[in-house]
Amino acid sequence: MLIHQAIDYHARRRPNQLALITDSTQYDYHSLSQRSLNLAQALLAQGVSPGERIGLLGQNSIDHMVAFTACSRIGAVSVPLNYRLAPPETAYVCDDANIRLILILEPSVEALAYAIADARDGESVFMSDLNESHLPLTAAMLETQSPLGSSPEDLNEQQATLQLYTSGTTGKPKGVALSHRNLSALMNNLSNANPGVLGVDGMDLVCAPMFHIGGAGSTIVPLLCGGAVVMHEAFNPKAVLEAIQTHRIREMFMVPAMILSLLRDVPNFDQYDLSSLDVIGYGAAPISPTLLKEAVERFKCGFNQYYGMTETGGTVVALSPEVHQRALQGEPELLQAAGQTCIGVEAKVCDSAGVEVPMGETGEIWLRSANNMLHYFNLPEATAKTLIDGWVLTGDAGYMNEEGFIFLRDRIKDMVLSGGENIYPVEVENVLAQLPGVRETAVIGVPDEKYGEALLAFIAMNEGFTPPSTQEMIDFCRDKLAGYKIPRKLEIIDALPRNPTGKIQKMVLREPFWKNTNRRIG
Repeated sequence: MLIHQAIDYHARRRPNQLALITDSTQYDYHSLSQRSLNLAQALLAQGVSPGERIGLLGQNSIDHMVAFTACSRIGAVSVPLNYRLAPPETAYVCDDANIRLILILEPSVEALAYAIADARDGESVFMSDLNESHLPLTAAMLETQSPLGSSPEDLNEQQATLQLYTSGTTGKPKGVALSHRNLSALMNNLSNANPGVLGVDGMDLVCAPMFHIGGAGSTIVPLLCGGAVVMHEAFNPKAVLEAIQTHRIREMFMVPAMILSLLRDVPNFDQYDLSSLDVIGYGAAPISPTLLKEAVERFKCGFNQYYGMTETGGTVVALSPEVHQRALQGEPELLQAAGQTCIGVEAKVCDSAGVEVPMGETGEIWLRSANNMLHYFNLPEATAKTLIDGWVLTGDAGYMNEEGFIFLRDRIKDMVLSGGENIYPVEVENVLAQLPGVRETAVIGVPDEKYGEALLAFIAMNEGFTPPSTQEMIDFCRDKLAGYKIPRKLEIIDALPRNPTGKIQKMVLREPFWKNTNRRIG
C-alpha cells in the first residue's frame, strides 16, 4: 500500500468525512486527496523527480499531510525539518538530504528559512505564500489540475516516502529512510494495540511535532485507517483539554512530561469532560508509578506505553492497558517493562558478539519487523552497524522474561533521552569544547522527574582560566545548539575519569546519580 492510495480510497468511499481539523481549517478526505493531487502536479512542474527529498519547515499543520500525500504520488520523499534546531544544524540536514525545494508552511519560520539558506552549501528554493519571489504554495494546492494519472511505473511500497533525522553518535544527524511498507506496518501495530479505537470512527489528537516519528506516525496512521485527526501546532495543555472536550477525542499520544503538564498546569482540569477518551498512548520515557496512578484516576481511560525508535519506524513494543491495570492491582514491577512485541515483531537479546543470551540475562535488545527502516540515507557503514539481517540493534540494554515482557536496564549507545528528544552528548561536547580555557568536557543524562533525563555537563579547565558559570555556559550555547540540547546543570572537575586506554568512563560519572534506581535510563 502507498500512502496516497489509502487517502484516495477513503476519498472515494467517504469524500465528505472529516480528515484533518485545526482551529481555523477543516479538510475532508476529498479535499485532502484533491489538494495533494494539485500539489503533486506543481512539484512535477518544478522538476521534482522520484527519490528527491522535499523539505517541510513549520509547526504542525494540515499542509504537512498534504505534502506527505503529494510526495507519495510522485515518488518523492518528505523530510519534515526540525524548526527547533539552530540554523547551522538544519542547514546540515538540508545539505545531507540534498534538499533543493523547501516548503515554508507558516510565517513564523520565514526568518529561520533564510538563516538556513545562508548557512547551507547547497541551493534553497522556497515554496510559500510569504514572498513574491517564492513559488506559490496555497495557489498550487487550490488550482484545479488535470488528473495526475498513474504513479511512476517503478513506484512500490518498498521505496522511501518519509525521511526523519535522528542525532548521530559522531555529532552529525542521520537521515532515517522509511518506506510506505514501514508506515503501513506501523498502522497494523497501532491498530492491533488499540482494538476498536483506530478506524473510520476514530478521532485522534496530535500535538507531538511532525519531525519526530511520534508526531508523523500519530498523524499518518489514523488517516490510513480512515479516521479524523485534530492537529495542534504545538503542545499547549489547556488547548489539549479543550480539544478533547470539543472534538470528543478518543486517542492521543503524549510523552509523560505532557501528561504531567496537563495534570499540574491546568487548575480546572477536573471540570473538563474527558469521557470520550478510550486510550492515551505514551512513550519516549517511562512514567512514574505515582504519576500513572493519578493519570488513570483522573483521565479515567486506558494507558498504552509505546516503545520504538525512528529506526524501527515507531512502535514495535507496547505495554497494553490491560497490563497497566495488572500493575496497578498488585504487580507494580510490570511498570518497569517497555512492553511486549506487537504483531509480527520479533525480539531477541544478544551479547556484544551478536549471540542470543538465555532468557532473563541482560544484553542488547534486537528487533525485527516490517517497520524497520530501509537505511540511513547515504550512510552504508552506519546502516550496516545498526541494521543486521533485518534486525535493528537498538542500543538499549535489557532482558526478556518468560511472558515476553522486555525490560530495559541501561543504554549502550551514548545517548540521552530528555522529554522525548534524542540527544547525543558528543554534539553538546563539541560545542562546550569551544569555551575559552576548556581542557576536556563530558555530558551525561541524570534522572529528572519531568523530562526523564536532564543534561549535566562536566568541564575540566586549563590552568589559569576561570571556569564558566552555568549561565555563561547556557548563553555560549544559545546560537550553536537547539534549546533542548543545552545543559542546564554544570559541574567543574579537575579531570574526567578515564580507563587505561584513555577512554572517558561516563559510567563513573553517571553512577552517583543512578545508583539507587533499577533502570539506568530515563
